[in-house]
Amino acid sequence: MTRARALADAALPDLPVLPGGGVLGHLRAMAAAPHSFPATALQAHDGIVALRLGPRRIAAIGRPDLAREVLVTRADRYPRGRINRNLGAVIGDGLLATEGDLWRARRRRMQPSFRADRLGPVAAATEAAVAATTRRWTDGAPIDAGREAQRIAMRVIGRVLLSIDIADGQGGAFADAVQACLAQLMRRNWSLVRWPLWVPVPVNRAVNATRRTLEEFLGIELDRRLAGAPQPDDLLAALIRGRPEDPPLPRAALLNELKTLFAAGFETTATALTWLLHLLARHPAVAEALREEAAPVLGGRAPLPGDLPRLPLAAAVVEEAMRLYPPVYNMGRDCAAEDALGGYRIPRGTTVLVSIFGIHRNPALWDAPEEFRPGRFLGAGAAARRNLLPYAWGRHQCIGNHFADLELVVALLHIVQRVRLDPLETAPVGLRGRTTLVPDRPIRLRPVPQR
Repeated sequence: MTRARALADAALPDLPVLPGGGVLGHLRAMAAAPHSFPATALQAHDGIVALRLGPRRIAAIGRPDLAREVLVTRADRYPRGRINRNLGAVIGDGLLATEGDLWRARRRRMQPSFRADRLGPVAAATEAAVAATTRRWTDGAPIDAGREAQRIAMRVIGRVLLSIDIADGQGGAFADAVQACLAQLMRRNWSLVRWPLWVPVPVNRAVNATRRTLEEFLGIELDRRLAGAPQPDDLLAALIRGRPEDPPLPRAALLNELKTLFAAGFETTATALTWLLHLLARHPAVAEALREEAAPVLGGRAPLPGDLPRLPLAAAVVEEAMRLYPPVYNMGRDCAAEDALGGYRIPRGTTVLVSIFGIHRNPALWDAPEEFRPGRFLGAGAAARRNLLPYAWGRHQCIGNHFADLELVVALLHIVQRVRLDPLETAPVGLRGRTTLVPDRPIRLRPVPQR
């Protein structure tokens, strides 16, 4: 019996719709808090419920078993859809915006560049970027954690991707452009009317301006390489070269993948590092424990990839920060053929929203889910990782997940060995759901040199 026939015979009920919302449904609530609104609804409805966004219905899920069905075991039935295609307004047919044969060919071409033996240059680039940034923290002046994290992440992606140093002024301009554009793309995701990109409404102007900014900057270095300039051992060289069996990629495709790696590699890492700085300042005992763990292993030097197994607390701090504050807090998929999830019928064409934030803060899965407890990932607690998905699961798991983890650990250990971060404000920091999960206000800290 086919799955479709089995579904028909079972006469499964439709997914219940979250009450309320009026004519626009839950559109306003979703736009106001896209991270917490579905998570809260899911906790009250056993981890699966339908939301109304104007005339559209989406199936929200907040249970790891259902997330695995969508992202792993039945991924062919739940390809990327509307939400990922929307990214194509900026990155074209880059890896994040594609599916099917094109995605598979690009993923295979890029995968060798993200192997474990490529982690050394990431560690070196991160150490250099953090050192250059923290050298400015010597006069006791307050710092903006978000801006400092952006500065570090921008320097790292410049070195690893292009073998260039991106100046602070230029990096700040890129950061502002990317973040403004991603905020507009978020509005575009949930808008009832999606204007063609040539219509000069505010969202389209922001998207087109950012695309031009990235293409002009990245295109200069790409054209140098394509014209025969020396090829440093970086991600751009690997992308141009591909595997021995890969055909050459045209310039437009190379540029789209460059934009993808640049925007995704910068924004998510900068967001995660911002939250790490915040947590270090609010939990000085954890920062001290990190220093004590690192001292006999590193002796003050920068960590290398081979050191990580001897630094379990550092890895657990990064994991716990990503649990509390997953940069990518929702993930969308489209149901390609009628299916069943959690005992309910999912019609073909339904957008399925995996609430990563909801899974990471589900009290049925985590003790004291709102609290920062890195120890939950140490020793016997390490099994809790099975419910952690900051980089997604399955075939679309983030290609740069190991790069990002290493970058965050190196930055974390460099900072705790050299400075103590003191918070300048004691009020709680709220959350704001943009394309990534960012603080609702600047996080101001005072760095104090370690004696």
